[in-house]
Amino acid sequence: MDTSRMPTRRLRIFLRDFRMIEAQASFAEGQSLATYFANRKCYLNLRGAQWASTNVDIKHAVLRLDQVLWVAAPDGDVLLTNASGQPQQRLVELQLDGGLLIRAYLLMGERQRLSDFLESTGEFIPMTGAQLLRSGRPPRQVNVTLGDVVLNQAAVQAVWEVGAQDDDSLQPDLEQPAFTSGLDDLPEL
Repeated sequence: MDTSRMPTRRLRIFLRDFRMIEAQASFAEGQSLATYFANRKCYLNLRGAQWASTNVDIKHAVLRLDQVLWVAAPDGDVLLTNASGQPQQRLVELQLDGGLLIRAYLLMGERQRLSDFLESTGEFIPMTGAQLLRSGRPPRQVNVTLGDVVLNQAAVQAVWEVGAQDDDSLQPDLEQPAFTSGLDDLPEL
């Protein structure tokens, strides 16, 4: 496919070592951010790449995908997903390598299990309304709004639904133990 005729889109790429790159990437017409990253295998072609810590503009660079933490399309000209149907937004928190904590919405089916959703999304998870929560690495005193991003699953340690942690209806009713005074009350085997 001739990528020179494909439209380019500006991406803001956050790396796993906490550096940031702004660059252009070629997208097929109507291609979503999630689909774009689902179709990458190991590398990402970038044009006009600029690392935030430098003033150097790299005309063409190739970036290893496993170094990417999350990616946003800050100009709003790329859809996050091409999801059909009526997915529901479910609020989750994601614990990442390096002690980072992200709060975001996942677009999931109403009764879809979180593990099934994560298994089906591929290497990058599409998330809406993402926020980097206060944390110690890198030092953050306030939450930082990331917006709509795709997140590299390789950096995820754990994920949990925020609302499910407070819902007592999800807790099983446990019987009280028959013994109350100690190990002497246990029946012999």
